[in-house]
Amino acid sequence: MQIRVVRPRFWKGRALLIVALLSGVNLIVCDGFVQVALASVSESEGSGVLMNFHMYSVVYAASNSSIFVYNGADLNPPTYSTTATTQVFCRVRQNGQVWFADVDVWLGGVSWITQPLPEGVTIRGEARMVVWMSAPEQETVASGYAFGISEVDGTGNPIGEPAYQYYYSYGNVLGSSPTAFELSFTVDQTFAKGHIIGFIVIVGSTSQGWQFQVHFDSPNMNSFVTLPVIAGVIPEFTQIGAVASMAAALVFTCVIARRRT
Repeated sequence: MQIRVVRPRFWKGRALLIVALLSGVNLIVCDGFVQVALASVSESEGSGVLMNFHMYSVVYAASNSSIFVYNGADLNPPTYSTTATTQVFCRVRQNGQVWFADVDVWLGGVSWITQPLPEGVTIRGEARMVVWMSAPEQETVASGYAFGISEVDGTGNPIGEPAYQYYYSYGNVLGSSPTAFELSFTVDQTFAKGHIIGFIVIVGSTSQGWQFQVHFDSPNMNSFVTLPVIAGVIPEFTQIGAVASMAAALVFTCVIARRRT
């Protein structure tokens, strides 16, 4: 499998950073019995945990197909022989500036969530996130994407600031064929017992309604994250839809940063 590894790019002159990052996942977790299989993590520094992204069930889907949240993210291998594909439309509007002109930037995103943590989990070091994406036959002036991790408590309140990394460029950064894109970002946080971890993908484009696809949950196109977990346990989904009575809404606070080089 060939993975495209990228680094943040800065356009010459005054430029728009297409930085779209989730600052909170608003999750309403109702009472219910949750069965989990616990994967213990050693206390040694730098222990790596690979978590795959699954389509066990849809937790939330925006009516305009701009935002999707899935159960779940866990240590289980890919579920399906045929790749799960989600088509997302960039329909969340933000305003930015390129040179001296104001422009509209349109965003869409996908997130995978864990079950509530049975105990605190400490993640410290570089997290590596790989996501398969494509945008067939979709031209645009500029586009970009961000990968990140966020924490929410049992009542849906975001905890702290998300950790993330981003990439942007002119044209269609995703390409027409499914490709594995990789970004790494630094995490230094203890996620509290009972809280939920969300893994986020956000794509931005200067074209309203720009379509892109996210591919995951199969051996051929496995989207995942590798976490430097140094303490705690990661819950697994023991069956499809293992989290009982969960409702969710995903709240995106998008940051359009302006930088001069």
